[in-house]
Amino acid sequence: MEPVDAHTSDAERTLRRVVVGYRAVAAAWLVILGVISVAGPEGPARPGVVVATMVLAVAWALVTIALHAQSPDLMRSWLFLAIDTGVAAWTLVAPDVAGSENFYGGYPMSPVFLAAYGRGMVGGLTTAVALGTVQLSRLAGPADPTASSAAVLIYVFAGAVAGWAVGLLREADRTTRMAEAALAREQVERVRAEEKAEMAAHLHDSVLQTLALIRRNSADESEVASLARRQERELRAWLYGTGGGSTRGAFGELMRRMCAEVEDAHQVAVHLVTVGDAEGDASMEALVQAAREAIVNAAKHSGAANVAVYAESSPERVTVFVRDRGRGFDYGSVPADRQGIRESIINRLVRSGGRATVHTKVGEGTEVELVLER
Repeated sequence: MEPVDAHTSDAERTLRRVVVGYRAVAAAWLVILGVISVAGPEGPARPGVVVATMVLAVAWALVTIALHAQSPDLMRSWLFLAIDTGVAAWTLVAPDVAGSENFYGGYPMSPVFLAAYGRGMVGGLTTAVALGTVQLSRLAGPADPTASSAAVLIYVFAGAVAGWAVGLLREADRTTRMAEAALAREQVERVRAEEKAEMAAHLHDSVLQTLALIRRNSADESEVASLARRQERELRAWLYGTGGGSTRGAFGELMRRMCAEVEDAHQVAVHLVTVGDAEGDASMEALVQAAREAIVNAAKHSGAANVAVYAESSPERVTVFVRDRGRGFDYGSVPADRQGIRESIINRLVRSGGRATVHTKVGEGTEVELVLER
């Protein structure tokens, strides 16, 4: 099986390096054996044939290395594999022509591995059969029949096993890449869902709250205009990342600024106590926004004249308590479509790696605990 654009895969590149590396080693092996044959006491009758075969093996190995780096697709073509098999076939018969002992070493196995890489089991077996046929033809010459027959079996076995292994590795690589692509898509979808949820939470916290204030103060034109201008400014700052709405500061400063804004907007006293401080970041901003929603809920629904806020920052975690002594409510009876607590407080903090807990009872007020692990 031949994958599309296989050479772009890390697994394919590794396979190609292995077969090309074996080609280089096999060529060096042939050269060493050729030098030993020429320099031996009973040298070949035609030493020039041995030298020419060594040069051919080295030159063809360099060609293979160049294609590996520049044009791997060509290295996998049938034309290249046919020439590659022809070079290996010559190394098999060269000892007979030179009148010497065999000096090809492990070189004839190199095109079997390369064909298995390029064309799978079909390529490996085809090359193995071709080289086996050349090896068997040497039985009429000085070759040892037993050694030649064993070599043929080795070629065929190597071609089958290499082709099977290459197919198995490619299938595993394909499965891995498909899983990685699915994971990437899931991550993108999760990010989009979180962005959508964050946008819904922000719109609930800002735009919808401001619309409720405008409706409440509809008789006061100046107040309505002031609310509209402030909301427009905050919304632009949030959408485009400019202005005071997106400026990160220390956690304590963010809390003080937020409590002051809620006091101005909802005419309720917010008593803030902070212990320790931390650098503001995206998760800190999410914590501050969740605290803001808890304070706004207390201002709008509790009936209490003031809201107590306690914020503590330590190296391990940041904790915020929002407490009122108002009328309280039955948390279990809150409709599922109400976004104020579930989305703007609990889910917003969960998305940032924290947690939120609401403690409330009718007639006994409400306490919201917000915890963000650092």
